[in-house]
Amino acid sequence: MSTAALLAVAALAAVTACSSSDGRAVTGGDDSTPTVIPPSVTAATGAPTAGVADDASADVTIDSCAVDAATKIPKAELTVTNHGSDTATYTIRLEFVDGGGTRVAEGAAIANSLAANQQAKETADGTAQVTSDVTCKLAKVQRLAGM
Repeated sequence: MSTAALLAVAALAAVTACSSSDGRAVTGGDDSTPTVIPPSVTAATGAPTAGVADDASADVTIDSCAVDAATKIPKAELTVTNHGSDTATYTIRLEFVDGGGTRVAEGAAIANSLAANQQAKETADGTAQVTSDVTCKLAKVQRLAGM
């Protein structure tokens, strides 16, 4: 990963210390098939409506969520689709939560310079070992235009 990408991830982690419960989530444990949990609010894709904030999380799909049986590190596989009309870079922060809703690890990913209507596959590894099944939840997604 480039120095700029690492700095972006560090900045994202510092800026986004708060979590959101409106993100999409996928559950999974050791070698399990993930279960998709729909978002509580479905966001429209494309350009934002006047007076409404752009919800870049609509451009990110959690494809799988699992805990590695050997390392006990959670991992989420993501698909990022740029539904905008310009090239953009996405910074993505996820939370890995246990069955009781407690955050047990975090993860981050970056999709660099994604052209309009282009897709990218990204991976977000957890920051800590976990001992139970987890749910992967989008905590914060930012779309940075022109990067």
